[in-house]
Amino acid sequence: MEYTEVKSKIWTKDFLLVNSITFLAMTAITTQMGTLPLYVTALGGSKAVAGSIVGILGISALFFRLPIGILLDRYGRRLLLTIGLGILFIDFALLNVLQTLLMLFCLRLIQGIGNSIQATSAATMAADLIPKEQLSVGLGYFSIAQAVPSAIGPLLGLAVVETYGFQALFRVALLLTSVAFGLSFFLSAESPRTLFFGEKAKPKGGAAEALSLIKNRGVMFPSLIMFLICFANSGVIAFIAQFAIEKNISGAGYYFTVMTVITVLIRFLFPRMMNRINQTFLICGSILSISAAFGILAYADDLVHLLLAATLYGIGFASLLPVMNTIVLQSISDQERGRAIAIFSAALDVAYGGGAMLWGIIASVFGFQVMYLFCGGFGLAALFVYLFFDGRKKQML
Repeated sequence: MEYTEVKSKIWTKDFLLVNSITFLAMTAITTQMGTLPLYVTALGGSKAVAGSIVGILGISALFFRLPIGILLDRYGRRLLLTIGLGILFIDFALLNVLQTLLMLFCLRLIQGIGNSIQATSAATMAADLIPKEQLSVGLGYFSIAQAVPSAIGPLLGLAVVETYGFQALFRVALLLTSVAFGLSFFLSAESPRTLFFGEKAKPKGGAAEALSLIKNRGVMFPSLIMFLICFANSGVIAFIAQFAIEKNISGAGYYFTVMTVITVLIRFLFPRMMNRINQTFLICGSILSISAAFGILAYADDLVHLLLAATLYGIGFASLLPVMNTIVLQSISDQERGRAIAIFSAALDVAYGGGAMLWGIIASVFGFQVMYLFCGGFGLAALFVYLFFDGRKKQML
């Protein structure tokens, strides 16, 4: 496949395959979101043990993001993607056999590594396949494959566990991963070394070069903005159910369903939005929509307000993420994409991994209302970071 052919349109065979692989792999991972603590309890583990087993996935992914980004820029996307999916396939196969808390912890650690490899590889490959002039639009489409599993995965997992038990859950995850693993062999995209420079080119990809990317304003500021947004949202993900119980609101699970549906709808409308709305206005409006969602949550006392917050967050996040990702990719060279996406993704890992710990302390001391107002404050902080970044960028022009 010639590189010019890949760049001619968004919906190529490889782009469809990468979206399908991402959807299948992420669905397999998210089926465990609500069910794994129940499995730990069934094995005799405490809540603390359940928390550590659930959390180790994100921690292991965080530590492996940057090394994976370096390897992606050195050896190509397809090889790393297949390796990551292979690790997930083996991991889910072993989960059906090894049924102790210690082995569950170890396998979740390995699962985090495999998921980090496949997710970073797929995102980088998707960026390679999207025409530069349609990067924001293409990334918006790709993020649908990332967002939808977060809505259907937990529901599928709970349905399987309630009907067939935990071993059936792992078999379903194994089936999804095996299909994704098989599809990876049909990808025809070459490594970045071949794609961009020819067979003999050897792009740099060491740790020093990777760390230097963090100093790049086009990488640092979008990553910081998304860190602040996702750090705030981690309080919603971790405590929305407990908040709803405290407020006697039933149906809190619909918050994530509505948010995901809105996200998908916005992503399909995104091409028209990009053509008709100024980028600065779009970014500022998206951040304000997210901040307003947190403010509404702080004073929500019924399901209507909860779903209104979900709608506003879905609108804001669906618009913001692909634009921030695009700014990162437009700020670096093509052979630095793996490392840049790894840094951008690591910011989200840290936000979601560490955010819930802080919000748990704030909620226990001040209550959920104050906690969600603080979350809104983080959203406004993201707005000020963007305005500072945009002002500095205009001064340099």
